[in-house]
Amino acid sequence: MEAQATTTEALNNSKASIVAFNIDQQCPIQYVTVYNDRAEVTRSVRHHFDIDGTYDLVFGGFSPSVDLTSLHVSGGTGKACTILEVSYQTRYENPTEEVDLTAIDQLQNEFSNVQADIDKHQRELARLVKQRTWLDGRATKLMNQDGQINTNDLDTMQQFLDFYYKHLAKLDDETTNEENQIKELTQRQNALKTKITEHGVEGQANRRTAKREVTVTVHIASSKIDVALEISYLISNCSWSASYDVRVSSAEATRQKTQLTYYGIIVSVREFLYSINQCFYMISR
Repeated sequence: MEAQATTTEALNNSKASIVAFNIDQQCPIQYVTVYNDRAEVTRSVRHHFDIDGTYDLVFGGFSPSVDLTSLHVSGGTGKACTILEVSYQTRYENPTEEVDLTAIDQLQNEFSNVQADIDKHQRELARLVKQRTWLDGRATKLMNQDGQINTNDLDTMQQFLDFYYKHLAKLDDETTNEENQIKELTQRQNALKTKITEHGVEGQANRRTAKREVTVTVHIASSKIDVALEISYLISNCSWSASYDVRVSSAEATRQKTQLTYYGIIVSVREFLYSINQCFYMISR
């Protein structure tokens, strides 16, 4: 009795086996009921169980348009298959491939090089400012001289004014060039900063893929058994429109035939695009 109780407890504590299904590839659509703003899809799934026990049937690959709360599961093979629980969940997966950081490294290196160029032009701009300050100081000192001015002083002053004018014009051109260089490099740096942000950690996190799954827990009472289940659910963003095909045959003068075929064209954002032959009939006269 003690050994039997231990075995029973071990079976109860054992984890359910997991069987994964792709809803699109392994669960064909049986029929579709279309309403004005949604559609009900019914799919079938068949699976062979070699061993009895409890199984978690995990269905993945659902469209974002599917309302998982509307999911309904039915079927089974009498007492041999019992549906214990139906649950749904959304999990997030990081990209399976390793993130290529080469692009980010290149952008960051380019950003550093641009910053170094900006620093270089700012140092050159600072030197130009110092040269201008020195020239202005010499000119002010010359203008503030007291006393009489002789011919030699006038010659010296004229030479300085010529030097002052030419060098000041050169300083203006070089200053304008340096300021333009800094402006262009700053714009380039801001563009690189934006790209780095897009390729950053936050961007990688936002690229995680959402996996919407439904788990159907079943208990299989017999070994080597085939089980068929039906899964139905609602889809939003779905609509339909009518389409007609009319053909008139007048091969006989006294007897004409009119063949009318009409379709219901079902359109959904992602789930499917079907043309279902709703009805077919022939009118003879």
